[in-house]
Amino acid sequence: MVKTLNRWISGGAILLAGMVTVPAAMAEQDAARSVVSVIEGEELAMPTQAAASKPAKQSSSSTQLTGITAKDRGSVTEVSIRGRNMDASYNAFLLEGGKAMVVDFWGADSQLGADHFGFSTQRVTGVTVGDADGRVRVVIDLVARQGLMHQIDASDSELVVRFGKIVPKKRQGVLTVESVDFTPDDRIAHVIIRTDSTSPVVNLREENERVFIDVQKAELAAGLERSLDVSAFPGPVRQMDSYEVDGRVRVVARLRDKVHVSSFQEGNVLTVTIAPEDLALAKARGEVDEKFAYVGQKVTFDFKDIEVQNALKLIGEVSRLNIIMSDEVSGNLTMRLVDVPWDQALDLILLSQGLDKQTVGNVVRVAPIEVLQSEYEAQIQAQKGSAQLEPLITEFIPLSYARVMDVKKMFESAASNATKGGVTTISEGGLATTSTAETTIGILSSRGSFLVDERTNTLIVKDTEESINNVKRLIATIDKPVQQVLIEARIVEATDSFQRDIGVRWGGTYTTVGNRITTIGPGSNVTAGNLDNVTGGSPVEHGWVVDLPAAIGGGVGGALGLSFARLNSPVALDLELSAAEADGDIKIVSNPRVITTNLKMATISQGAKVSFETVSQDGTKTEFIDAVLSLEVTPQITADNHVIMAVVVSKDNATLNITGDGTNIDTKAIETEIFMADGDTVVIGGIFTRNTSKAESGIPGLSKLPLFGWLFKKKRVQDDKTELLIFLTPKVVRTTAQESAI
Repeated sequence: MVKTLNRWISGGAILLAGMVTVPAAMAEQDAARSVVSVIEGEELAMPTQAAASKPAKQSSSSTQLTGITAKDRGSVTEVSIRGRNMDASYNAFLLEGGKAMVVDFWGADSQLGADHFGFSTQRVTGVTVGDADGRVRVVIDLVARQGLMHQIDASDSELVVRFGKIVPKKRQGVLTVESVDFTPDDRIAHVIIRTDSTSPVVNLREENERVFIDVQKAELAAGLERSLDVSAFPGPVRQMDSYEVDGRVRVVARLRDKVHVSSFQEGNVLTVTIAPEDLALAKARGEVDEKFAYVGQKVTFDFKDIEVQNALKLIGEVSRLNIIMSDEVSGNLTMRLVDVPWDQALDLILLSQGLDKQTVGNVVRVAPIEVLQSEYEAQIQAQKGSAQLEPLITEFIPLSYARVMDVKKMFESAASNATKGGVTTISEGGLATTSTAETTIGILSSRGSFLVDERTNTLIVKDTEESINNVKRLIATIDKPVQQVLIEARIVEATDSFQRDIGVRWGGTYTTVGNRITTIGPGSNVTAGNLDNVTGGSPVEHGWVVDLPAAIGGGVGGALGLSFARLNSPVALDLELSAAEADGDIKIVSNPRVITTNLKMATISQGAKVSFETVSQDGTKTEFIDAVLSLEVTPQITADNHVIMAVVVSKDNATLNITGDGTNIDTKAIETEIFMADGDTVVIGGIFTRNTSKAESGIPGLSKLPLFGWLFKKKRVQDDKTELLIFLTPKVVRTTAQESAI
């Protein structure tokens, strides 16, 4: 496992900045560690003595970490750290304004096989693990929220950290707050709360120039309901109040400055550190505003013609620094400084006298700027000379996942240092050497060179040991398996069509055969074309007065014909009602799926090529146009296990045009970029169309008659609905090793 905790502790990075010094009285507590609760708030801890030390209670058996998971359970997010002897020896604290929580396991061993785990939960985005100085440190990255509560519950095989709206454990009685103490530390104030149990649920918040500390389901011990005036101390707190309210104990720190608040929980003792905002910002490396650059204790000096050496000695007395002054430090100065941090006063004195300083631990060397600059330049020249004398070694570095030619391009594009080194490429056809090629390879020294072998995907480097180690660190970072994403799309197209057509026609026929009347109407086998079949018949007078039938045919609609006639009458009246109705539903589901690597575009399509003929002066030309269903996507996997996707989805259909003598391409497409969690499904787009029409044809005037108007008109109603929905689901494909690590 990569040992990453060393840089957190020795490098002064964010985790060290967040550690809280435990007062001596607190470190002597021999508290049970079955359950520890932690609180929220804006944390930036200010150490009072040294970094957090090893707890007093130690277990003879070693703690081993074997697995980490994070899940949402309703309104609570649980981080489960599994292993052996998990409750043996640990402590926990918050830092970084509530954005991270640190759990230290003392004398522990990690068997997790990885140093970072990404999660997609409501309040936890990832967990980082490392070990150093006899402990394993687990850093839980949080989504900071106002009023968020935290609780740790430990057993022999598992330690569970809960974040969210936590309900305190049901007990026969309530917690008792045994003491509430205020401890000043120069400009920093500590509020120390001791309970009779190691399982309190505590809520911490800052509001209206006050810091509220609420211990849930608790009561104050006798004599602790009080107000303390602490305005005489130089810290940011002017008054402390402790009392009971609504079944909980509330401790209120009334402020006189803007502050940063941090917390530290160990056993049954909770320490809340309240530091001035300027001091907290100055402690945060990389985020120091120039006006908040000084953090020393404030001093007041009023001297006339004091020797510079004596002024520096006064600074040494206040700061407890060891100061060494060169022989060139001399002269007098007059100064009047009121409530100025001692480190600012030191810089002002040095600036006024043309001096500068070198700091090594708690020893400060003071000398003129020219002397220190000349010494610095001499050291640089000595380092360059030693680098030229350092022997060159050759290292063969095989690559597993990255392509060696990509690494070559990366080296050549670096712009930190210009070097001249031989660049040789070994291809399948043999050696192809580019001698003394001018390259820009900042990671190699001026004497370094490298070869690349495409056949075995090996990088060959010749350089000093330090430069080769730099190359190895780079390769260890980039030569990792690229994650893959399975993108599944569902394209649902539903069509609902309705059509109704109602018509009428009526008229009559007239014919005589002797004294017998033959009626010819709808459905008879005698028409104007076969009148000769009627024996003795005279020509037939036939015609439709109103001819507005519905569009009926084989399998579509129907007609009802009636004939009205009287015996011995040459006149017959024929009536025909026709109607057609169609109602249909069509649902088409398409499910394209494609898998691709991170940041690589993938395309999948299915369809046909449709021919189109064009006529020009060159003759008739046939073109083929694609009518396909296609999915084009470029995924990006984030560190917190989310996926960003650039997506293009299109669905084309070939249909006949309105005249029926050609083909059209109906196109539906969507192009977008989305951000979503692994495994989630989202509707990225939808198209809904509705086409309604009503038509009526008839004889002017007569079709408007009341009651009888239907004998002179035809009606048609049409209602077509089409809906297109596109669903998308990304799934990060993990290897077996990655699954077991999680």
